[in-house]
Amino acid sequence: MNKSVILKKNPNMKTYYSLRTAIFFTAVLLLFVNCTNEDNNEISYDLTGNWRVVYFMDGDEKVTKAEANTWPDVNNGDITTNFTEPDSDGQGTISGITVTNAFNGSYTIEDQGELFIGPVATTFINEPEWTALFRLGGNHNYEIRNATLFIYYNNGNNTIAFERN
Repeated sequence: MNKSVILKKNPNMKTYYSLRTAIFFTAVLLLFVNCTNEDNNEISYDLTGNWRVVYFMDGDEKVTKAEANTWPDVNNGDITTNFTEPDSDGQGTISGITVTNAFNGSYTIEDQGELFIGPVATTFINEPEWTALFRLGGNHNYEIRNATLFIYYNNGNNTIAFERN
């Protein structure tokens, strides 16, 4: 006796597998997008290294150096800063060039996101007007977000934005 079993295709099975596949890929996509957004908003506090000022915020006004570089022969018209690695007490040195003048001093990381800079020795000879917003001495808050260092001063009304140099 030969019994054959005829299997009928269930049209609902195809829909079930398609729906399951769609849910899986949607979940993977949402996980990927969520992880990517979190990485872009990560805040760090490692100051160590060379930085270049890219802009200042003076209240709501964004101030940058002029499009036509007026100081191409001196530090490419940039303000650059170097923070050495802090010691176990959070103390390090800071040095750099403010377009035409060198500066150096010390800094102390007082708490995560809190920074004291000073004293700083410098001269102020023949600087472009826009560099007047480069105020480093004193207590500041800071953070590194999206590879940009932000130093906030004047009760947060002013900001210096740096990129790694």
